[in-house]
Amino acid sequence: MASTTCTRFTDEYQLYEELGKGAFSVVKRCMKISTGHEYAAKIINTKKLSARDHQKLEREARICRLLKHANIVRLHDSISEEGFHYLVFDLVTGGELFEDIVAREYYSEADASTLKKIPYILKTFTHMYASHLCHQLRFRIFFQCLD
Repeated sequence: MASTTCTRFTDEYQLYEELGKGAFSVVKRCMKISTGHEYAAKIINTKKLSARDHQKLEREARICRLLKHANIVRLHDSISEEGFHYLVFDLVTGGELFEDIVAREYYSEADASTLKKIPYILKTFTHMYASHLCHQLRFRIFFQCLD
């Protein structure tokens, strides 16, 4: 289970290239030094966050710890350091469905019919709904099943 630890992120992980960027965070590929496993680290600059934003960050981490499903990216670690908070997730390289749809400019019925993984997505949402978490989600969920 992922929990907030007091260790230094750089003692545990090696950072690599940037995978994405937001207003208060950046996502980078990282590797756990002790195991060689690769992950995605969401690095939040907490110096720029308001008290309300800090609450949202804690809520996101709490929800991620509760979401345990084969098709939902798992939170492996949560490390707070002065000025930054690191959330370490599964590394998913398949991209986002939304970006794929936008890149196509339109999504036909024939395109949609080729999505054989829709039952997995529906099962994932059913799991989230049954866990009473679906209504709480205010951040993106990336699905491993789309990889």
